[in-house]
Amino acid sequence: MIQAIDIYYRLRDEVQQQVVALSKQHGDWIHCQKGCSSCCLKLTVWPVEFYAILNEMKAVNWPKPVEDNQRACGYLDEHGACQMYPFRPIICRTHGLPLAYWQDDNDPPGYGVSFCEKNFDAAHDIRFDSENTLNMDEVNEKLARINIVFLEEHKELNLKPTDRIELKQLLEYL
Repeated sequence: MIQAIDIYYRLRDEVQQQVVALSKQHGDWIHCQKGCSSCCLKLTVWPVEFYAILNEMKAVNWPKPVEDNQRACGYLDEHGACQMYPFRPIICRTHGLPLAYWQDDNDPPGYGVSFCEKNFDAAHDIRFDSENTLNMDEVNEKLARINIVFLEEHKELNLKPTDRIELKQLLEYL
């Protein structure tokens, strides 16, 4: 039987493929690079994502990162590079790209696009649509459903479907 964590890994791989495609499509406008940490924040993730990342890090004896509470994300090193890059959550993989979200407060209601202000700075004529954005509502809906399955598989965690775990808690388990 396929476990929820395996389904999560598939979703993460699918999102990563979309990220690569969008990065190529928007390559001239994306200014993100190693050391750029403008989008990096202290995050919470769904339990399925937390335990998937933890499993991967433990499987390769990943060294315990040095958390620095002075940085926006405790997994950034002194140069602003991500210390957990191969295992980073889905949201971190999408940073900087044009992400579509449904916005009820639009007039009329519809999809709005969010991206790092350092990207697309001079791209006034770009029209964002479903072909050149990542629909994060769809990604988050899939992730939430996978998380519910994970919680059913792991009732011993005593977590609710709305519970989130701070990513920094990985440090307690490594």
